[in-house]
Amino acid sequence: MPPGRTRTFLRAARVIHPFPTLVNVAATAGLAFVAVRGAPDAPLLLRMLAVMLCAQCAIGVANDYFDRDLDAAAKPWKPIAAGVVSPAAAAALALGFVVVATALAATLGIGGFALAMLGMICGLAYDARLKRTILSAVPYMIAIPTLPLWVWLTLGAWHMVLWWLLPLGAFIGLALHLANTLPDIASDADNGVAGLPHRLGARTARLAAWASFGGALALSAILAPFLDYDLRSYAPAILTGAAGLVASIGVFAVRRDELALQLGFGVLSVASAVLAVGWLAAVT
Repeated sequence: MPPGRTRTFLRAARVIHPFPTLVNVAATAGLAFVAVRGAPDAPLLLRMLAVMLCAQCAIGVANDYFDRDLDAAAKPWKPIAAGVVSPAAAAALALGFVVVATALAATLGIGGFALAMLGMICGLAYDARLKRTILSAVPYMIAIPTLPLWVWLTLGAWHMVLWWLLPLGAFIGLALHLANTLPDIASDADNGVAGLPHRLGARTARLAAWASFGGALALSAILAPFLDYDLRSYAPAILTGAAGLVASIGVFAVRRDELALQLGFGVLSVASAVLAVGWLAAVT
């Protein structure tokens, strides 16, 4: 492929949001190994990874499609805004990924199908409408705990203690939504976006993100006496989570700019993943 076409292809490929998409695929694989305490059934795992890949690609493309006017004003380098992917092509691509994800999820049993669809619908609903409303955090608060629940149920490793993921995941989901929005909160608000973080304002949203993640850490610790944790898994997880929260706050204290907010979100994302995996390993 000529260099010019290669560059155009790579720019166009950003429409699927490769980094978060691949992170979610990797998280699915990692959680699957934790769920069965070893190697999952390979064909089943491959189908699960394909479902997650297609669902996340659909969500990523839909995000750029519904945000195309906002991106034209604030992020003109994005694929649709830059003209390297047409809106019609993006809509068709998103629909294609939805169809393939749905068909593959149908092979995972009733529970696996239902939770896979719930996660994908949360992302699409956020893209299409909820991002711009006071309910913008709800898809995150539902989808974050849905991922591990889906993995455990699909692999036949369900345990009643997993219901505690609902409040824990809701805290983490709220924290990540707020932290993820903070770098763009001013430009979004200038272009008519009125999600929860925008209504709270930058300072309150930032404090609420830290408090929500702290709430997840506190709840996981409060549950320790009742859920018989394996401290070999839990102790490193909560220490890493606490360190991540302190680092996120510290970065912003040192340099109060957009880069600090982006780094803070990245740190909280990693800390959230470590906390979740460690907690799941400790209780299941």
